[in-house]
Amino acid sequence: MAFEIVTTHFVAHEPDLDGAYELYRDRIRASGAEIAAVSPRPHPIDDEFLLWDLRCQAAYDNLAAPEELQLYELNALVDFTTTNSDEARDHFFFEDMTGPTRFAASLGGLSNLTLRDAPVGELSLTTIVYLGASEHVLLAQSLFDDTITALNTVAYQPYVAPLEGTEHAALVGPLWLRDATLNIIGKGDGLFSPGKDAWAGWLLTSDGHDVVEKQLREHIEPDAVVLSRAVSEPF
Repeated sequence: MAFEIVTTHFVAHEPDLDGAYELYRDRIRASGAEIAAVSPRPHPIDDEFLLWDLRCQAAYDNLAAPEELQLYELNALVDFTTTNSDEARDHFFFEDMTGPTRFAASLGGLSNLTLRDAPVGELSLTTIVYLGASEHVLLAQSLFDDTITALNTVAYQPYVAPLEGTEHAALVGPLWLRDATLNIIGKGDGLFSPGKDAWAGWLLTSDGHDVVEKQLREHIEPDAVVLSRAVSEPF
């Protein structure tokens, strides 16, 4: 099985959220794909580009008061191997391609996920970020492996992937500061913090964020420094 998280971003007026969620659930059930988990409700997100892009789409589709629409997200953990992927994926919008727009939306997500544990509570999508010199990518991978082994890991991408710090400064920036502090007090590796590489690993877990943070692994030794932090958001 090849599971992925399909993320539906959409704009709506708050009073319409219950109807949007009911429509979403009906459409994805009809997709023919295997759905292992789905968001329990839409949740708001902060992304100015997506917000205005979808507001603009809503204006072109002649939806009411597009300037007042707010941005929301829904996620589903899906295996498309049992159906036509392209046709099934269209069900994660709120209408067929030839139908009138109900809610302006776009799709994103994560692919190539491995399933492992059964969920034991409400799910969250967690990004674990690592910062270190480029030659320590395998060490970062080992730290990530240790963390996901210690958690209730419902699904995860097996390998950490590079992050471009200038595009993900909110994720990487706090690690730059911690790394700089280690250098100042003589416990770091002396390398320029913003010049280091960053990597991220993604997992879906029903452990709370405090549990995830307790299971983070780092390496702070004279031979190598790899720092980590976790950022969780609702599934």
